[in-house]
Amino acid sequence: MNLKIFLPHKFKFVGLILFLLGIVSAYLRFSLGIKPTFLTIPVFSVYSSFLETKTFQFITNNISEEIVTLLLLIGLLLLNFSKEKTEIELTDKLRLKALISSIFVNTLLMIFCTLFIFGFAFVNVLMINLFSQLLLYQIIFRFLIFRNRNKLFADGIS
Repeated sequence: MNLKIFLPHKFKFVGLILFLLGIVSAYLRFSLGIKPTFLTIPVFSVYSSFLETKTFQFITNNISEEIVTLLLLIGLLLLNFSKEKTEIELTDKLRLKALISSIFVNTLLMIFCTLFIFGFAFVNVLMINLFSQLLLYQIIFRFLIFRNRNKLFADGIS
């Protein structure tokens, strides 16, 4: 299954930095409530419904939430789609197993949340779901790499 869709290994470091910046930014924005005023700028909006509904026009918005979202999504995307230092057939099998497992676990979590979380709290669940699939994949893949490290080291991967 040696697919040629992966980015070079050096993107993994960039992805990790972006992801960590996203985690710190999310903590500052959502836990501490910090909303920098210099990030309140005019942006083009396709659709906005806050106090009034606006379509296809410029609005003034604080883009801190969007920056957090982009940092997390791009960081996780780079982490997940960057090659390992050495790619072998076992790595491909572990990637596939991690992908299937992460889809299954994420779907079960969403079913649970749909059944037991209501109101505005469910909007938070949907926001977290933007990242949960990518994050679960990374966690499961790293766990599988760790669990199979003896086989990987035997094939010359460090």
